[in-house]
Amino acid sequence: MATAAPTSVEGFNCTANRTYPCQAYALYRAGFAGVPLDLAAIGDLFAVSRFMVAHANSLSTTVAPANGQPLLVPLQCGCPSRSPSSYAPMQYQIGLGDTYWIISTTKLQNLTQYQAVERVNPTLVPTDLDVGTMVTFPVFCQCPAAAADNATTLVTYVMQPGDTYVSVVAAFSVAYPQ
Repeated sequence: MATAAPTSVEGFNCTANRTYPCQAYALYRAGFAGVPLDLAAIGDLFAVSRFMVAHANSLSTTVAPANGQPLLVPLQCGCPSRSPSSYAPMQYQIGLGDTYWIISTTKLQNLTQYQAVERVNPTLVPTDLDVGTMVTFPVFCQCPAAAADNATTLVTYVMQPGDTYVSVVAAFSVAYPQ
């Protein structure tokens, strides 16, 4: 489950020893950046159903998550369009006042970076986005090594203030890499 942090704003490299595409997850905190405390709204943001979000978290589809509750959001991770970086492409419709940076840092809680959004949308001008424009946001993810057993699942997690490697390892109940 644990994997090293991306070494740049490009995310994780696509490498031959990985199995692409794969099921991966992003850890998302409910109720931040104006995204309602509703599984459907969170699912809509990531283009997955509320049923998938509920199932990944062992929740009822009618439950409203608590403010700040960490939720696993299922992603289809891969190397889209022969990209050198692995990511889950998320389509987002630009609203009034939206910028790549605002969406990346607030609504997507730093699961991507605005430079990566620019890279996967080379025909769009970041300073001249019309309301309604569809933009691909690359949510950073990685697939397990080809030799890994089928029980391996990778989760994209953004370190929070006060986190240490030891506290994150304990929170996810995984072995600390030596």
